Amino acid sequence: MQILREAYEWALDVGATPHEFAVKITEVRLFGLTISDLRWLVLKGLVETLIETTVSGDAERMFRPIRTLQFPKRTAFVLTPAGYALAKEKSTSTGLALSGRRSQEPIPSVVAVQPGLAVPRGERTRIPHWDADLQELRFDGQVVKQFKVPAPNQEMVLAAFQEEGWPPRVDDPLPPAADQEPKRRLHDTIVSLNRTLKRPLIRFLGDGSGEGVRWTIVREA
Repeated sequence: MQILREAYEWALDVGATPHEFAVKITEVRLFGLTISDLRWLVLKGLVETLIETTVSGDAERMFRPIRTLQFPKRTAFVLTPAGYALAKEKSTSTGLALSGRRSQEPIPSVVAVQPGLAVPRGERTRIPHWDADLQELRFDGQVVKQFKVPAPNQEMVLAAFQEEGWPPRVDDPLPPAADQEPKRRLHDTIVSLNRTLKRPLIRFLGDGSGEGVRWTIVREA
């Protein structure tokens, strides 16, 4: 809840609408909210559910509301005025325990050993890190891949994973190109990502549809 409250306050501070600071589902999950928590908040009228429709070139983030308790990948959340008032009131309580509910342990982020498989509670979180400034992809503190020359398509895929907190899968982030078939281009990009690795600690894969990229930890023998 704290991340949602802070996003709401940042919007107020700069005179933006709360929607401009809507928080993606991948982010709220990293901070400990479960799907059941989110459904409870929606049904209580404390959180508004949105689908982000922003495309490249838009001057601001664009959304459309959804009226469902199923949360697609592009779902984002924003506190309602009632939700913000309650979150602010409870901000000094441990874990922001709403309506007397016990605070919960944070849920660690997902490690894609298999698609959708979550790390058992209490296990050390292991996700890669893409440093765009250093042009380095790291995992477990080790450099997996380093770019000596620009590789725009590969870098866009890594940036998409980094932005979303390294979920098991991301949608194809490559913009349309008139002279290239999207599925072939994405396939070639994935192949390139797996080449010239300094340490083969992780691997990138297609999602079977030609429209997304997955990653997995390479288990040592």
